[in-house]
Amino acid sequence: MTATETVKMDRRLSLGRLGAVAVVLALLLAIFSLVVVESGQVGVVIRTGSDATPRVLMEPGIYTRFPFAERVWLVDTRLQTTEQGSPLSYTTLDQQTVQLSGWAAWRVSDAVRFNASTASGKNPVDERVLAALGKTLTSIVQVKTVSSLQSSLSADEQARWLEALNGELALLGITAEQVGIRQVALSEAANEAIYNRMAASRQQAEQRLVQGLSADEQQLVALQTKQRDQVLGDAYQQSQRQRQAAESKLVAAYAKQYGQAAAFQAQLKAPVPATAAVVAPVSSAAPPVGADPARSE
Repeated sequence: MTATETVKMDRRLSLGRLGAVAVVLALLLAIFSLVVVESGQVGVVIRTGSDATPRVLMEPGIYTRFPFAERVWLVDTRLQTTEQGSPLSYTTLDQQTVQLSGWAAWRVSDAVRFNASTASGKNPVDERVLAALGKTLTSIVQVKTVSSLQSSLSADEQARWLEALNGELALLGITAEQVGIRQVALSEAANEAIYNRMAASRQQAEQRLVQGLSADEQQLVALQTKQRDQVLGDAYQQSQRQRQAAESKLVAAYAKQYGQAAAFQAQLKAPVPATAAVVAPVSSAAPPVGADPARSE
């Protein structure tokens, strides 16, 4: 291969490389020049170093821009919700403190103002929406009592709340479409007072139960004592009847043997002197009182 042919080949390779580079650059330029706006989005085109009003891409589609000279911020215009995670304290018309947490459903209505208020998405908007929500809810709660807050807000109250909230959110380029109260609770002091009353009521119930058990125990003891006295009385009467029956049998046997029933019965019933018990016992050979010595055995 001659030198001339070598130079021609190197020239063709250089041209081919330049062409490939040009194609790649053209593709990159085309990619950076195109912007895709999807459904539910709005594009805000800002030109670098210019004070001109930003251009707004309202409809979904593919748009072109000047690469590195224009920036496009895509703003979500779909309905979004923001709610208070922890309840806030409010004072009602009857000077009661309640814990409420509200929510709001909103969407971006002015993309240019929203982009400026959030510094192109650098500053979160949720905190500002929550602040406006709590501020406007205060005026609604101040004219309602605790009992009326237990039910949902009327249509007129919701309309007034929504109007006041939109007045606060207009500076952000946001429009609220729905508002509501998610949670209603009493303050910690009120909850503590209710708990103390419940504890006192439970303690009184326990005391009444103990007193009732004590009274039942006393009644049971009295019943047992009465039953014991009755049993002892019945046993005593039965023993007296048995004793009388035994005495009657003894008198009858003695009368049959010796014929002195009345004297023997009187001797049985007569108390025995203490000195008589010490005297030596009567000989068993002596006949009974009034008996015939001739008949003793």
